[in-house]
Amino acid sequence: MTVVVAIDGPAGVGKSTVARRVAAQLGVPYLDTGSMYRAVAWKALEEDLDPADGLAMSRLIAGLHFELRPGNDEAEVVVDGAAPGVQLRTPRVDAATSRVAVHPAVRSWLVAKQREFAAREGAVVEGRDIGTVVFPETPHKFYLDAPLEIRAERRLRQLAGRECGDRGRLLSEMRARDERDIRRSASPLRRDETYELIDTSSGDADQVAARILRSVRAAATGP
Repeated sequence: MTVVVAIDGPAGVGKSTVARRVAAQLGVPYLDTGSMYRAVAWKALEEDLDPADGLAMSRLIAGLHFELRPGNDEAEVVVDGAAPGVQLRTPRVDAATSRVAVHPAVRSWLVAKQREFAAREGAVVEGRDIGTVVFPETPHKFYLDAPLEIRAERRLRQLAGRECGDRGRLLSEMRARDERDIRRSASPLRRDETYELIDTSSGDADQVAARILRSVRAAATGP
């Protein structure tokens, strides 16, 4: 049986770093669903399309050749034969991604690809609706959280040397993104009692990953 671990939470809580470490220890691929939405947003910007236009986004995905390729440690997103890589991590793509993600057609299209990949390969999957919508039946659900100011500082360090802007602008953009993610009608960011809540503001990535691994392995062995 394939193992699927769901890790949800807002931007800047360290989901990607933690998920990669958990996946490496479990021996399954890391799947960053955020990169999948970012890839659609990136393609929309490349095509000079409005990410907020649902009809334009439906037409865009209808013509996309979109792949998830298993790598040594994680699934690589490839769009029309190109792997965008670090181009997906700019503030411009950040802002476009939450606008793309509100469209039900985009979400259902990408969710189907996520489920297909994880059913075949197993995965540690991180995003904003993994445990509530994409894999609601998995027993391994974790919600990472931290105050906005701490998340913004982490994102500034992540963007060092790239198009990052100033701290005030980043705080404003992340606050707006949180609001859009929480309030959107399609698969909003939320958690319920089936999640284990982890505050990442004090522990480092290794400590958070270790806590998740303990929970996953304890569930696998049973009482």
